[in-house]
Amino acid sequence: MRPEKSNLVAIAALSALQFATAEEGGVTLSDFQRVLRTSLEGELEKMEAGSRSVVHDEAPAAEREMHTKRRSNVRRRIAYQAEHEHPRSVSSSHDASVFAEHAWDQLMRYAWNAARTIQRKERGGLTVTPNPDEAHLFPFLVCTRRGQDGYDNSVGSVEDMVALFDKQYYDGLTVSSSRDETCVILTVPAWQVQENVEGNPGLVAVPLLDIAKIHAGTIDEVSSQGWSVPFVEQMAEQGSISNETEAIAHWERILVVDFVPGLGGGGLKEESELLDVVNGMMGDIQDMGEVGWLRSMDKAEAEGYLVEESLVGVPALSDMFSLTSSLVNINSGGSDNPRIKFWRDALKRGIESEHACSEMFSVLFVKPRAGYYGYDLVLNPADGPPPQEYESSAANPACVTSLIAALSTHPYVLSVKANFPIYHGWNVAQKLDTL
Repeated sequence: MRPEKSNLVAIAALSALQFATAEEGGVTLSDFQRVLRTSLEGELEKMEAGSRSVVHDEAPAAEREMHTKRRSNVRRRIAYQAEHEHPRSVSSSHDASVFAEHAWDQLMRYAWNAARTIQRKERGGLTVTPNPDEAHLFPFLVCTRRGQDGYDNSVGSVEDMVALFDKQYYDGLTVSSSRDETCVILTVPAWQVQENVEGNPGLVAVPLLDIAKIHAGTIDEVSSQGWSVPFVEQMAEQGSISNETEAIAHWERILVVDFVPGLGGGGLKEESELLDVVNGMMGDIQDMGEVGWLRSMDKAEAEGYLVEESLVGVPALSDMFSLTSSLVNINSGGSDNPRIKFWRDALKRGIESEHACSEMFSVLFVKPRAGYYGYDLVLNPADGPPPQEYESSAANPACVTSLIAALSTHPYVLSVKANFPIYHGWNVAQKLDTL
């Protein structure tokens, strides 16, 4: 339950992202996937499959019988497995579908506007600003392409590219380098990216999209019964617990979070700095969740609540996450896309719910990683008590899924993934999924 708070002021309306005109980043969906090979393509495939299933479901019965082999479950691991067992060649190219290209255009419009409008208050969390000069630093994929008309040899090397943004070599993360192309991830303001792209014809850049930060297979993994955080009452109901099930109950469920390059002006140097950053991130996420919860109420219900002054200008989590913000109407005819609905429901039942996943946040444990380039977020510390309240704990898949989505939206985050039960592998997880 979200308690009413003291020292509050009432606000009439809650801020949401206001989208402006899309910027021309010069990077196509195929180029983006070729360079970074993210989970975005798989996510778009699930959305497109869901879009087709909606069309088939709305067709006459006689017509539906002709499509008996259509996909009914869009959240499958088989596509992810096939991609990794038979990966595409990095040098090969393939045409994205019309649906995927349309979604990419919408996502890029969202990403550019997020990069230009999200700021951090001097003594507060993330908020929305109408002034691009006040926007927070944002991760961008920046590439040079050799052989382009007007190509300037002065931006040929990684050092030259990074120097354009007043950065040092170690402030960037090189993701590809070849004779024809060099690509680096940099954490820089959107206005600076726009200026450099306009002034250097061989330079292209796009904001790093939130859904692309989530490793392929992560959401399917944390949604599976084999990975889910054990819940004490469920364990008790099973009576005698087998050795395999007991072992599964005791390995820690971990989200691995990597920071964007150059965080903190050259990287974090001490554990205390990292912990301060993580605490701030968790506060940002909970604030956005609270705004989303308040916004979900009807006007009469919302008038009964008071809101902290610090929440004024804070965007709702569902506005910050690209899929639930920019692709709500991706299906023709205005029908719900099942994959978008999956994400929207995860936020609504997770961090944007009344319970706010409060127990999950209360037991989170942070393990800094070597070099302080990231951290492990332990959802069920082995030395801590098991969750006592299912809905608001990490045992609720909606809480974990919404936490992953929230982490991906944060400008400090480069990537998010879930750990696997290493010593048992998928064997035990598959057995538990069949129970």
